[in-house]
Amino acid sequence: MTAEDLINDPGFLAYKLDFETENVEFLPVDRDEIRQVPSLKRGNFDPGKKSHAVPLAKIVDLLQSHEPEQSGSPPQFIFHTAYCASTFLSRCLDVDGLSLSLREPQLILDAANAKRLQWRSRTTSLDFSRLPDLAVKLLRKHATGSEKLIIKPINCVNNIIPELLQASGATRSLMLFTDVRNFALSSLRKGEGGKQTVRSMFDLLRCDFPHLANLQLTHTIHMTDLRIIMTLWRLQIEQAKVALQEFAARKEMASLYGENLIHQPLEALQVVNEYLQIGLSSQQLTDIVGSDARFTDAKNAGQRFSLEQREERYRKLEEYFGRDLDDGLEWLLRNNPGTQLRPELQGELLS
Repeated sequence: MTAEDLINDPGFLAYKLDFETENVEFLPVDRDEIRQVPSLKRGNFDPGKKSHAVPLAKIVDLLQSHEPEQSGSPPQFIFHTAYCASTFLSRCLDVDGLSLSLREPQLILDAANAKRLQWRSRTTSLDFSRLPDLAVKLLRKHATGSEKLIIKPINCVNNIIPELLQASGATRSLMLFTDVRNFALSSLRKGEGGKQTVRSMFDLLRCDFPHLANLQLTHTIHMTDLRIIMTLWRLQIEQAKVALQEFAARKEMASLYGENLIHQPLEALQVVNEYLQIGLSSQQLTDIVGSDARFTDAKNAGQRFSLEQREERYRKLEEYFGRDLDDGLEWLLRNNPGTQLRPELQGELLS
């Protein structure tokens, strides 16, 4: 395979950028695999897959001489604040022949982290400001013909929302969010692994806020898990508000409360389908709500989702953490006046 083949062949995913070697890793991944995995993380694919490394300089030269053909309309982005049913939504909107969802491409997270690092290439003229454009160009090939391409990045890329929308030419995007109670309980439900994930997210997102960027490690170590969880939630809501303030006023971004997807799936899918102009028919939406996509755990293949089981788990967590959870919410409100436990964001599609 030549570098040009890897760039243009939708059977190869531009997986990640290695900042040290300045190589882009391409992974052989077919459409069925893209649809099946909860996210495009390396660990969700066959470990025996052989990747192909292409120097960034070679890719830049090829794109400058002949950019890949961009079929169909610009990608539609589903941004989110984590643990708010974004994976579920992206799966519901993934319909063969009509739309294809890319969930959490690593290359877009690389672009977000490059901004945090103020990265500059040693082998090309690129810097962090141009990586979102490069990522979008390398990912657009996966939708064919008249298909809509839906990109659901990980939550830690919300620091480059303007760059992604400019690079893609997207005219509409969605911001999915949740309230602090559901965010906290979803985090705690995942056990120690979930707490570690939240701390990792916090370490990334605090770099986007000048007053937190230089926070000493000892300070974060001594913050309780609940305070880290609630602070992370608040920072994400702040980023969402900034994005909506810029784009919702121009009707280029709308917001959706994630619990609407859980409790009113048909109504929520209808308004998202209409707003993002995906093109799903009423019958297709009805079928999706009644299909396995509705009752399969979005993050854990083979596990069933049940609203009743979810509420029972959350009830037990609230009993277990008891006063600690209430104290955490009081701490959040006391230290952040004006914070809404269930925020009302600009451009909500369902009230």
